[in-house]
Amino acid sequence: MQTKNSNKHPVAQEALLTDAMPIFLLDVGDPESGLLQVCAGKPAAETMDLASMLLGSTLEILTRLTESGMSTSEIFGIRFLVESSAALVDASTRSVELGNSQGGAQ
Repeated sequence: MQTKNSNKHPVAQEALLTDAMPIFLLDVGDPESGLLQVCAGKPAAETMDLASMLLGSTLEILTRLTESGMSTSEIFGIRFLVESSAALVDASTRSVELGNSQGGAQ
């Protein structure tokens, strides 16, 4: 039996993409009240890298502030970094779990 010679190029894996995800909700019960958002259709891998960098920065800030105390604006800044990081992770989760065809942005 002779094997077929295929000149087809291997199919590249489709990049996983983000869903739209609001950040900094003015009304917790209303996702439309977000002042900012993660855009749909961006590479999930880059989104996760950014979330990791933001969380790493947050940890460094918290370590320094633990020694000297925190002001209201520093607490607000940390909250914003954490909330942004969570939105970046959440925007990427469905495409990572299900792939773009079933969950991520098209």
